[in-house]
Formats: sequence, structure tokens, C-alpha cells
Amino acid sequence: MDKPIRKAVRCFLIKSNKVVVTKYTEGNKKAGYYEIPGGKIEEGETPEQTTIREMKEETGLKIKNLKYKGQIIIEYPNRIFDFDVFICNECEGKPQDFEENTSAWIEINELLKKKKILSSIMILDRFFIKGLTDEKCKFKMQIQVDEKENKYMYQTFLLV
Repeated sequence: MDKPIRKAVRCFLIKSNKVVVTKYTEGNKKAGYYEIPGGKIEEGETPEQTTIREMKEETGLKIKNLKYKGQIIIEYPNRIFDFDVFICNECEGKPQDFEENTSAWIEINELLKKKKILSSIMILDRFFIKGLTDEKCKFKMQIQVDEKENKYMYQTFLLV
């Protein structure tokens, strides 16, 4: 069976060991889970345009100095997400709350201790973060996840 593939983006806005995250609000099937801002690439949009739009929609922040870092492929039992990953360290505004999610700065180490984090956050683990934060590195990461988001199996992690 071929799994549907969804092309999307994630943007890691990082400053002083903190990252901007969203947290799904009650009424959402992922209520209480933390995620890195991003979303589906719309028809006619570039990944960069999607990243800028999604950051504004999900956090209220206008990002600057956007850099492409690599790809995270997350495979679930019945679907695949193929994320173009960006990083930036400059923004205008403050994280805001919305109907579907709240957004905030959080210490990376504190975030990694949370029980309800979605799989794209795993790139912030100290074992992988060099691929995200090193200016010279690009990466490709592939993760298999069970449907409950509580079991991860890393298949590959390549630094280029």
C-alpha cells in the first residue's frame, strides 16, 4: 500500500538556547502537544513563502534571515510527512495565542523533557542539533513514529 505524502515545512526560530513552539489547545486531536511552527505547502507557494506565512499564522511573528537546513521525513503507519526545514534567529513581534494553538519561547532542554512533543522536535536533541545549528551543515533525517507519537525509530540521519 502506498502511503500519501504531505509536503510541508517546519521553522526553528532559536535564540539563546530557546526555541519558539506552538502548543495545541483543547478541542484539537493533538491537544497539549508541543510542535515546531510550520504547515502544508500550498499550490503555487515556495517552501520559503510557506514558512514565512505559517510562522505569522501560528505565532504572530514576522521572521527574518531564513535559512534552509535540510529535510525531515516522518513516517506514520498510514501516511508520510516530508518537511523542508528552516532555521532563523531574527523576528519581529512576540509569540501570540490563537484559537487552535498558543505559542511561546521555551528553553530547548525544558521542551525535550515534555511528555507531549511531536516528532519534528527531536532534531533539537543534543545528538542531532549540530545539523540544525551549524552554519556549514545541512541534514536529512528520517523518523518512523507510532500513531500515539510516543515511540520513535530513527532510520537515518545524514549531515552534508
